[in-house]
Amino acid sequence: MLINDIKKLINPEVQIEILNKNGHGMIILEEKGKEAKLKRVTIRGFEANQTFAFKLDVEGKRITNYLNPSAKYINKGSDAIIFTCFNNECYIFICELKSGKPTEKEYLLQFKNSYLFIKYIHSLLESFYHFKLLNKFSIKYLLFDKQQKNRLNKTKIKIDKIIPNKIISAENEIFYIYKIHHLAENEFLNIRHLKLT
Repeated sequence: MLINDIKKLINPEVQIEILNKNGHGMIILEEKGKEAKLKRVTIRGFEANQTFAFKLDVEGKRITNYLNPSAKYINKGSDAIIFTCFNNECYIFICELKSGKPTEKEYLLQFKNSYLFIKYIHSLLESFYHFKLLNKFSIKYLLFDKQQKNRLNKTKIKIDKIIPNKIISAENEIFYIYKIHHLAENEFLNIRHLKLT
């Protein structure tokens, strides 16, 4: 089971286009909200035919219509989920875009709900296609933000490998999150610039 098989499970309306230039894949994540200061993030370095992405946080939609919209916590998802394989490894990148200084409680909740949605996809694949998604794909969390800019906190996307920050939630869950601050409009993140192992 590869990327195209996983893609078949997700509604085409929420899929994100993979831009393909000679086999090199690029994804543009966009935030449509009027209040958003971080409107667009470009990620490169994918193998186009081995990458699939979709939006989990779509205005006017919920993760599922079967859950109560007024129930606390359960209806918040991350902006995008990317499935990809390169260098003989497969990854799921859960991506969140924040316009200001992000609050840890909020983005951890979104990451957690997105992870639970991926576990649901894993269960479907295991039950109907005998494929154990989470045995093959490693999950990585990406947080892009536009918090108050200064030279010290801007992420250096071209010098060193970006290392994830270990964050422990109030429920003692551990997340390793790549924090990317202040990508300029003309900048992009090369996904292979992350320290993935």
